[in-house]
Amino acid sequence: MDLLLSSGGNSCLKEEQIKILHQHMKELFNGVGKVLFISYAQKDQRDYTRKVREKWWPLNETELIGIEEFERPMEAIMNSEGIYVGGGNTFLLTKKLQENDLISSLRNVVKNGVPFMGVSAGSNIACPTMMTTNDMPVVMPKTFETLGLVEFQINAHYHKGNIWYMDDEKFKMHRGETRERRISEFHQFNETPVIGLCEGTAIRWKDGLGRILIGDASIFMPDKKPEKVKAGDNIDEYLNILL
Repeated sequence: MDLLLSSGGNSCLKEEQIKILHQHMKELFNGVGKVLFISYAQKDQRDYTRKVREKWWPLNETELIGIEEFERPMEAIMNSEGIYVGGGNTFLLTKKLQENDLISSLRNVVKNGVPFMGVSAGSNIACPTMMTTNDMPVVMPKTFETLGLVEFQINAHYHKGNIWYMDDEKFKMHRGETRERRISEFHQFNETPVIGLCEGTAIRWKDGLGRILIGDASIFMPDKKPEKVKAGDNIDEYLNILL
């Protein structure tokens, strides 16, 4: 398998980091004429595909086609040369995949060699479950189980510590749970490693080996302190050490 998993938040990236990300997209989809864009994480799928195609898709020689353009989405997946799953709401994305009976077929084509890119919610579904998403449950899927392409969970848009906000011209600390607290709650009932991907962070995971391409991340295990990793680090080595 060859996966490119991003937290999203690319607007915070520096020019050099964007070049690195685009280069890995070119490598991932090298020789691919058409990439199937799975737009299910947004309500207006056609508009979402249009925006991604016009404003963000960097591969001029590779066509991006939205899954909403196909009457038979399973055939589109089975015949795909490359897969790109966009961000949005992970609950909605998972529900739409389940409703169209696409989980198994999507998993199988990727495991059989079709390159896969996921952003935010699209990265979440590469994991065994979607249980470490930050999203609001606006709809309810049949199950939280997802593709299981990797053996760890992802928390996209991860940030350390509390959020501070401006109120009456004063900074105040938000008293809700931090991301670290939420992940620790997950580990009270589950032992699967969780990788918190900071904004703009991207992972390349190929044949069981993973590396941070850009950005920073933290790896969480039950009853252990989080391990910080940065661009260039091999996260499979950290996972093996922690396990």
